[in-house]
Amino acid sequence: MPVAGLAMAIVSASACGTGIPSSQRSPEQAGRTAVPGVVATSSQPSPRGEGRPLGSRSLGVSSKITVRLLALDRVSAQAVVARWRVRNDLKEDYSFSASLAVPWNSANLGQNAIGGVSLLDSGNDRWYFPRGYRNGDCQCTRGWPTVKAGQEQEMVAVFPAPPPGVTRLDVLFPQAPPFLDVPLGQAPPTPLHVQDGEDPVDPDSARVGDPVTLSIVNQVEQAGAAQDDDGRVVSVRLSTDVLFAVNRADLSRAAHAALREVATQIDRSPGDEVRIDGHTDDTGTDAVNDPLSRRRAASVQAALKKLVTRSGVRFRAYGHGSRDPIADNDRAEGRRTNRRVGITFDRPPAAPAGQARATVSRSPAAVPSADATGTTLPVLGRARAGKAPGVEGAWPEQAEVRVNELTRDAGGYVNLVWTLRNDGDTPLNAWTSSHDWGGVYAEASTSAAALVDGPRRYRPLRDARHHITVGPYLLSVSRPEYLVTKGEEYTLWAMFKPPADVSTVTVQIPGFEPVEGLAIR
Repeated sequence: MPVAGLAMAIVSASACGTGIPSSQRSPEQAGRTAVPGVVATSSQPSPRGEGRPLGSRSLGVSSKITVRLLALDRVSAQAVVARWRVRNDLKEDYSFSASLAVPWNSANLGQNAIGGVSLLDSGNDRWYFPRGYRNGDCQCTRGWPTVKAGQEQEMVAVFPAPPPGVTRLDVLFPQAPPFLDVPLGQAPPTPLHVQDGEDPVDPDSARVGDPVTLSIVNQVEQAGAAQDDDGRVVSVRLSTDVLFAVNRADLSRAAHAALREVATQIDRSPGDEVRIDGHTDDTGTDAVNDPLSRRRAASVQAALKKLVTRSGVRFRAYGHGSRDPIADNDRAEGRRTNRRVGITFDRPPAAPAGQARATVSRSPAAVPSADATGTTLPVLGRARAGKAPGVEGAWPEQAEVRVNELTRDAGGYVNLVWTLRNDGDTPLNAWTSSHDWGGVYAEASTSAAALVDGPRRYRPLRDARHHITVGPYLLSVSRPEYLVTKGEEYTLWAMFKPPADVSTVTVQIPGFEPVEGLAIR
């Protein structure tokens, strides 16, 4: 798996009594009978945390732990500073454990800091993580924060600055739903306190390492095909189960229909080169898989040459056998994902003006609101428990999902917030049921959720390098938190990028019936 090296370390840490203590597991104590809320208070920047907060969210596990965004300020051409204040109204201390750590092994960001907080520039498909020094120390609050009962704690992080024209960003505090379209203010580069007993850090220091900026991939699925779009390059993954018969390289009838759609995109692409890569799973030997993958890539190449009408396009075909899996070959679903032909080309231009609905810019005040103590979020739709997700054994029959938010930000990203409620005796595992075990996404997050519009399924956004879902990092959350028992609730989120003209979708959450006909707001 993409973050396997980190997985064991974080699981070990988060299994050791971190997060909400077991004595806080009753709904009355933990506050899990109230859905976490959001407050959007002011559209004006709040320099260096003074004045009213820019917004307020509750943690997914408890409405009694509130995160207030105090400031988001550009302090120089290179740096942006974000400040939060977390309040704990539980009866016992709350430890974040590793849930705010960067969710991969980073050279610039050590695990002992809140390096997992981030900024999302949806207009440019870029994801910014805190800056770090070359020795691995983060320019952010260090340690795994513990907020004492009835008290507050401030946290801070310095990020690489987005391009000068960017005036709003989405702010992600992983274990709470995101703050959307937060205005980017201006402030001087004041030294920041990041660790007790240490000197303040200069947010504009030239001693930091390379900025951690990731590109975002939007995945769309349709009838045996998946398309990955990072804003620059499109890669279409066609299942060989659809394209070919077993151990054959002759294209099926269904293959020609799928390739016609790809050819239409290639005709609109500004690039002159198309790369075709054939892959197999790891069943069989290299002596069988290698030539089979080459023949299949060649068959797709021959078909596209006939279907593409634009002149000057060069096609290059390669076969890789089983050597480049993108999913886990130990699972049937993973093997099915690995049996593919990939077609990669430069991204076609966006639809001409007038063919897509314009995205409406809005201030944070447009987010559904609640009071600062985290009272109930709106319920846009709900559905009862359905078939258990594939990795689950027993699944509660008396459970429901409530969709709380379905909101498009100014750059076109759609934020989905939902709450799982369990009224049955069987525990509901919010981690294992929410993750896509096919292997394309790094574990573990809310990667199995989907927005559906007709034949198309829009999957959660992920980054192109580590395959991290734009959602909460459930891998680093302690088991008592993500195991939802009778009478408890847990709120999750994920971000998507359906086209601007998609205004109504069906929400699919693993283990529940679909929630149909929801309007994107």
